[in-house]
Amino acid sequence: MKISCLLLDDDPLVLDLLQAYVAMTDVLDVKAAFTDPLDAHRYLMHHDVQVLFSDVTMPHLSGLDLVRSLQHPPLVVLMTSYPQYAMEGFNLDVIDFLLKPISLDRFLKAVNKIAGILRTSLVENDGNQDILSGWGSFFIRTDAQFVRLHYREVLYIEALKDFTKINTADGRTHLTLVNLKNIEEQLPPGLFVRTHRSYLVNTARIEAVSNLEVRVGGHALPLGQTYRERVTERIVNRSLIRRQQPQ
Repeated sequence: MKISCLLLDDDPLVLDLLQAYVAMTDVLDVKAAFTDPLDAHRYLMHHDVQVLFSDVTMPHLSGLDLVRSLQHPPLVVLMTSYPQYAMEGFNLDVIDFLLKPISLDRFLKAVNKIAGILRTSLVENDGNQDILSGWGSFFIRTDAQFVRLHYREVLYIEALKDFTKINTADGRTHLTLVNLKNIEEQLPPGLFVRTHRSYLVNTARIEAVSNLEVRVGGHALPLGQTYRERVTERIVNRSLIRRQQPQ
């Protein structure tokens, strides 16, 4: 299950860079790439894609005007060298705004946000969290490299001051210089739940819950009072009790 997208920029070199970034993610599926916004408009009138990556300043039709012209636009990520367009872009409900030159880590952050939005939408529409919990992956930066982690591999994520430690089912840990709040914002909320101010847990990996702790992969993690009701509700929604029919 890849995320379909369209790439649009009047600079072929930018398109080449985006194609290279896309190849590194293994999450996006480029359905088309254009340097002419009119060609992109014609394509979008007859084909569906989930995400549009579009430059803002282009001849004939700007990226902003292109989005306005679409009755049902896909998720939109705008790209430009001019930050003054950001406010206008967000007024059109674009989900992200990438300033050129676009770095790999910033592009990957946008991809993580896209994946989170789409997964949340699937959870809300289908209610089948069991299927969705193992789908997809995300990137973290650690030790001067980008590492891909699959959601199903993650047991829990722990805050360590400015760092976070990601604990996986195979016993490995990964340290990254991003705080827990920022990571939480990029992860699918239907798949991860905060159990404590210092812990974020993969709901598909929870083995047991008591008043004071959550057991995940054999680890006993604290369950804060502030988060207890939300965690309990999440567990009940996944339990057989919810599925039983009255006699």
